[in-house]
Amino acid sequence: MDKITLSRITAFARADDLRPLAQKAAAGKNVAVLKEPEKTMVLLQVREPVKQSCFFLGELLAVQCTVEVDGARGAAVQMGDDLSKVLDAAVLDAVHSGGCEAFAAIEPGLLRLEEERKQEEARQAAQVRRTRVRFHVLEDREIEERL
Repeated sequence: MDKITLSRITAFARADDLRPLAQKAAAGKNVAVLKEPEKTMVLLQVREPVKQSCFFLGELLAVQCTVEVDGARGAAVQMGDDLSKVLDAAVLDAVHSGGCEAFAAIEPGLLRLEEERKQEEARQAAQVRRTRVRFHVLEDREIEERL
């Protein structure tokens, strides 16, 4: 699993689902919190779809944390204000960065969370798709023909 996939999983996972995986990964290891979880503001940059130019949409509340697990550093920045969840995400990042065998033990659980997220997204997309409305525009000549 690469860092981007891990970050996406931890960002979208519920805190209750992430906690047991982080505890299992850190069991018996020396965990040091280098930067306590804290709230911060980050600028949200988006890309305009027509001209493909970037602009700042505004500020976003986020939390950040840095830890060290058996000498391997891990960090996490997540949207929202859940301080304990960002700590768990940083621990998982450190275990991943350190190449610990403990990560192999929790990877199936993380992949399960990713699969559940994809299924939920598909369910929501199907629900929204049912509400789709198609609009037909009558041109001027069609209106005249109907009159």
